[in-house]
Order: sequence, then structure tokens, then C-alpha cells
Amino acid sequence: MTLTVSLVPPDRRKVALKLLFARFPVDEQASRLEDALGSADRGCLNLDGLLLAEEDGRPVGAALMMRQNDGVALVWPPVTTCQAVDTAATEHAVMARLCDEIDRVDARLAQALIAADDIAERELLEKHDFHRAADMFFLARTVGDADLIKAPSVSVLTGDEFDFELFHEANADRFATAIERTYLESLDCPFLDGFRSGKDALSSHRLSGTFDPAGWRLYKSGQEDIGVLLMNEHPEQNAIELVYFGIVPEFRGKGLGRRILTEGVQAAALTGRVAIFLAVDCENIYANRLYGELGFSEMARRQVMLRRSDRLARK
Repeated sequence: MTLTVSLVPPDRRKVALKLLFARFPVDEQASRLEDALGSADRGCLNLDGLLLAEEDGRPVGAALMMRQNDGVALVWPPVTTCQAVDTAATEHAVMARLCDEIDRVDARLAQALIAADDIAERELLEKHDFHRAADMFFLARTVGDADLIKAPSVSVLTGDEFDFELFHEANADRFATAIERTYLESLDCPFLDGFRSGKDALSSHRLSGTFDPAGWRLYKSGQEDIGVLLMNEHPEQNAIELVYFGIVPEFRGKGLGRRILTEGVQAAALTGRVAIFLAVDCENIYANRLYGELGFSEMARRQVMLRRSDRLARK
């Protein structure tokens, strides 16, 4: 028996993706396959890092690594079939090749999201230099006409003292600076502290869903920038993603978060989409409490597994 793991040429992507999507409910697999192949054909999905494991020419496993423009590689860990002679050996062979690809494309950080209770997958990733960085809640709520008539929540700052600007290239540096300031003393994903600049974050946030400057707001009090709210559309889900939200330390605890999020929900409703969703660190008790009060509920929970590049480790 000969086991090989190789990058998948375009004409064999369907074979590998069928294996990769086997973990989803059966009634979802066909639509996910069609969507992925269509997105790849349109240039919206990069499948250059799609891997296929074969035993004597028989497909037995698949995995995917996608390097983003911000230097982060998104990883879908191996999925193997019952036809594999040695499932564990196949998984480790695929993970080894996947890590080689991560290093080859010089990704600064690799990230995998796995089920909160999947101990076996976590242990597999840990054996290949990934470590558990956090647990994330994925929250969502519906939006509709009722959200358009709700009055904004009261905050200490009102009137002309509290306003926002939409994103454009001329104020991009201010957005980046404000994002960096919101990281200070934040309880949300502290493992990213010092990893990326505000400019890196802006580049990364553009990649989630469909970027539209109309959904990106820079909040200010007088002449001082105090927070950001970034929302992107996901037309295929008929939903809005709250990609990032943060307030600078000196303006926290003034009721601004509630007001900004209320306005965000209203803005999402104005798009005509039916839902808004987000991800938040489970340890961020203040944000989770606020999201709960504004009607968000948990849809899923995931472990965040990270692998830093050797180059970063040396630095």
C-alpha cells in the first residue's frame, strides 16, 4: 500500500471537496460542493492549498489551507474515509503536508476552528504545533422592520458629541489607529495582542464576506476617534456579519457599546437582510452580556487552534 498526499489540480477538486464536506449533514453536502466549485471558478475562493490523500490511487482523505492577503492561513483539518488502511497515519500524513504548505507560502499564523468538544481533532492539531488559543461563541439574531423603529440606547455622549464617519481611503489610517487602540486591555481574543497592526486588521476584515464601505463606521466624540463598527454582507446567507466592534479604553463603561450596537442592528435591518451574526471570545463576559441583552443567541461554539510560523517565533 502506497500513501500519497498532494495538492489537487483543478480537474480533481470535486473529489477532494466531496471528502472535505463529508462531515456536514448529508442534505447540505451537494449545495456546499456546488457553491465552493462555483466560487473557485469565479475567483472568489482560493483552492490552491487543497490537499488529497490517496492509497494506491484511491481517495482516502482531504484537507485545505487558504493563505489570506494578511498573512493568515485558514486551515480545514483532515477528513478521512473509512477506507483508509490506517486512519491515524493518514491524518498525520495529511497534517504534515498541510504544515509544509503553510510554511511554503510563508503564513505568519495558521488558524483552525474546530468543534468545542472535539478532543481527537485538537490532539491531532497539537501534535503538529497548533495550540488552543481560545473558545469562541458564534452568535446571531434576526433583524427586521421592528428594529428600525427602536430608539437608540441612551449613552453619556449625545447629540453633536457623538457621531460617526463611513470608511474611505482618506480616513483609513484613522480607522487603523482606532482599531489598535481598541485592542488595549481588551478581553476579546487577547492572543492576537501585538500580532497584527490596525492596517493588517483592516486588510483581514475586508476578506470576510462582501466588503462595502457603507458598513464600516468610525465613531467619534468631538474630534476624538473613540470606536469602530465593521459590518460586511454575506449575500449567500442573506445575512450581515458584524466583523469587528471595539471602543477605546477611556470611553468604555459609558453606555457607548449598547448605543453603537443598537445602531449597528438598525443598519443591518436597513439592508433588507434577515439576520446578523458575529463571533466573540467566550471569556469576554462584558461583550457577551451586552450581545445577550440585545437579543443575540448562541448558534455554535468553536475552539481556536493556532500555529505561529518559525519566523515569528524567532522574532
